[in-house]
Amino acid sequence: MKNDNLIIAVGGNITNKQGVHPTKVCDDAINLLKDHKIYIEKQSKWYISEPIPVSSQPKYFNKVIMAKSFLNELEILKILHLIENKFGRVRKRVNEPRIIDLDLIDCFGLILDNKNITIPHPRAHLRRFVMEPLFEVNSNWIHPIHKISVSEILKDLNTQNIQVFN
Repeated sequence: MKNDNLIIAVGGNITNKQGVHPTKVCDDAINLLKDHKIYIEKQSKWYISEPIPVSSQPKYFNKVIMAKSFLNELEILKILHLIENKFGRVRKRVNEPRIIDLDLIDCFGLILDNKNITIPHPRAHLRRFVMEPLFEVNSNWIHPIHKISVSEILKDLNTQNIQVFN
């Protein structure tokens, strides 16, 4: 497939209205991606971490997936938002608790910053809960803007505590 190196961070920290755990909600959402022509290549394990910025919110559950698609970046972003909405994501405030979060971290190595999209994700390199699972699925990833490897990025994030979730 032509367009690989599509990296999506997946997470959540609250149950849905039916009481379904965020990892189950997110796994169900991931399974829908193929119906929208986004094909999963690899998935990390689930990780659990404290919210950033620090707050009294519940802990977050996070994973990263690598995928392929012939769709363009705006089509992919639209699909991610559509799936979030289908699973009950409501956007009211920045950094609020959420049932599901699907973030486009890297889209084919593109660098874009406009009113419609910003890629790579502007804060991914500051979040161990993104970089650690990303390292698991693609240890050779290089940040498109900063031109440093995920392993180098992780060296600066060692104070952020995350654990594998079983």
